[in-house]
Amino acid sequence: MNQTELLQFLSTIDLFHFFSKEELAAFLEKATEIQVAKGGVLFREGEPGQEMYIVLRGMIKVFRGSRVIDIVKPGEYFGEMAIIENQPRSASVAALEDAVLLQVPLAVFHEYFSRQPKSLVSMMRTLSQRVRRDLEILGQEYEQINIMVHDMKNLLTPFHLLEVMERSVPGLAGNRYLACMVKARGDLLVLMENALAQAKRLQIETPIHSDSLDQLLVDLQESSWTVHPEIGGRGVRVEVTGSLSEFPFSSLGLCRVLSNLVLNAAQASEAEGRIIIALSREGDAAVVKVIDQGHGIPDEMQKKIFQPHFTTKAAGNGIGLISCKQIIEETHHGSLSFESTPGQGTTFTIRIPFSV
Repeated sequence: MNQTELLQFLSTIDLFHFFSKEELAAFLEKATEIQVAKGGVLFREGEPGQEMYIVLRGMIKVFRGSRVIDIVKPGEYFGEMAIIENQPRSASVAALEDAVLLQVPLAVFHEYFSRQPKSLVSMMRTLSQRVRRDLEILGQEYEQINIMVHDMKNLLTPFHLLEVMERSVPGLAGNRYLACMVKARGDLLVLMENALAQAKRLQIETPIHSDSLDQLLVDLQESSWTVHPEIGGRGVRVEVTGSLSEFPFSSLGLCRVLSNLVLNAAQASEAEGRIIIALSREGDAAVVKVIDQGHGIPDEMQKKIFQPHFTTKAAGNGIGLISCKQIIEETHHGSLSFESTPGQGTTFTIRIPFSV
């Protein structure tokens, strides 16, 4: 665009409706026109936010991980929130096609927008529209998830045949593999019922009973972990050291936590590697350590691993560790922490007070 076309284009954007021609021309002298090639990344989540951008041409994708948050079109702007909040970027930005942007530095933003009530009102209106759009999308996605969970629950009905087989087929009563499958079906039903109840905003109490963690680990070793392709299927060995007397915990909750942590440890380990689960008592708390000798967590990623949707796996969704943290902290009033040395391995430590 030439200067005249650019002035005309900007005058159609809500931020500049109250600008005089002289003010708009002065603003343009302090802003910078930049080009971003298709696929080019303008900035990444976590980087400092020192500029906002106005799209002059092309389409811009705002994303976090593999999730697309917004598509920004010509005449729209982005990046202002990092300046307003004085926080790092909350998402990454890339060009979907060759794009031309107007880069507005921090000082120029403050000079022309932050002290102008009309500009701030325009920004608030834009943010409100974004929030409304996001809520509509989230609502639709949430409804689809509820429908799928409901249908999955119905599809589990044929697994009742496992219990029929256990009762009616000679020699199957007490078979540990069959019992494992029956239990897995029951656990899935509980999780699905909880998911549907949460969709209705019902209060769900997680059952806490005095139980044997030692026995839970034996059951997991002899069933799920043995047949899991990423654990037993790769020859990764899980060994348990130490012991704990019975104490109150959610059996399904700790099963989920330990399975997530052991799977992560196996994926970080070489084939035929070894994972140690160490049980002990420290004061009034049960302590469980999941120790691997894998590649470790790089220093720059360690502060991010408990962030929602952060993942380094191509097919990952970044919710496994969040799930573990919630179960340990919210259900058991305990703590989940880790120590990792790149190239040497990682240790996750669970602490659960005996008086949950």
